Amino acid sequence: MISLQKIRRPGLLLLPALLCFGGALPILSAFADAQQLDHTHQLGMKVKCMCGGCNDSAGGCYHVGGAFSGPCDTALGMLKKIDERIAQGNSDDLVVQSFVQEYGQAVLTEPPHSGFGRVAWWIPALALIGGFALVLVVISRWRKHITPEPALAGAGSASPISRELLERARAKAARDTED
Repeated sequence: MISLQKIRRPGLLLLPALLCFGGALPILSAFADAQQLDHTHQLGMKVKCMCGGCNDSAGGCYHVGGAFSGPCDTALGMLKKIDERIAQGNSDDLVVQSFVQEYGQAVLTEPPHSGFGRVAWWIPALALIGGFALVLVVISRWRKHITPEPALAGAGSASPISRELLERARAKAARDTED
């Protein structure tokens, strides 16, 4: 016959383990909520706050000054919509496209990678290449003006400055630099 003590011992050993894992469930759900909020803010960085008072993204809208410092009501509403759409299982692109349909292309914080928006992505690279080419052209022109002509630089050619004048200039330079 099995005694009650033998049945109670495994139950008593399982009780602390169940309490530990049971206590971890709210922490895990809070961690999942924090991840969703973080995802919401990341997605909120792709759309502008449409309050008209700032040019920040909805995820980074903070009106500084006065008694109020924090996301405005418009940004909070946009973040709430993003959070709801993520909870519904919508993809990131679908969420962003829903804001584009509601507000137009002006809601995007960065230009699209297609159509005319592609020009905005290429302008910095083209400006860098153009600037580099301009520097090379300017340096080559300066070098042409600075390099002496072959008739003046040659060892056997006549110098436009007499030797006597050159010796006096060297002596004066030596006196001036000794002081």
